[in-house]
Amino acid sequence: MSTADAKDAHRHAFELKLIGEPQGEGDRLFIWGRMTFGHFHDDFQAPLYDWAPGDYTAQWLEAATRLVEGAPVAVFLTHMVHPSAAYHLGWPAWREGDQVFLQERLFLTEQLTAPFDPQQPEAHAGPRRELTPDGERIAQWRVKLGDVADFLRRRSAGQSG
Repeated sequence: MSTADAKDAHRHAFELKLIGEPQGEGDRLFIWGRMTFGHFHDDFQAPLYDWAPGDYTAQWLEAATRLVEGAPVAVFLTHMVHPSAAYHLGWPAWREGDQVFLQERLFLTEQLTAPFDPQQPEAHAGPRRELTPDGERIAQWRVKLGDVADFLRRRSAGQSG
């Protein structure tokens, strides 16, 4: 991580953004993304098979807006191929008071009770759990609701970071 990236990550407690240019071709076309949730930072590959970069950023803004406006849960999708694909990857975010708890989630189509709808992925998030059925702790990150609101303000002001 560059010094500028490290400063950016520490300055913003909640961030989702696409970085660089699309890479690959055909059904292997993707773009790199970067997420920051509190002290957690990670880069990811967002496939561009069915979704364009703007589809990801629009979905993130819609999810953040729903949380800030009072929704109890929203999902930030980071891997979307097609609604009928075998799986989807996203980050359910549960709002509890002025806190937002995020967990990475693999949505396996075969385990869903209804078809996956990228316009309403929170329908598959369920309640926030801290333990798996086997009693293992589920990794989660917490940010303040104000951090999500700051993300929206930066984006509406046209800033990328």
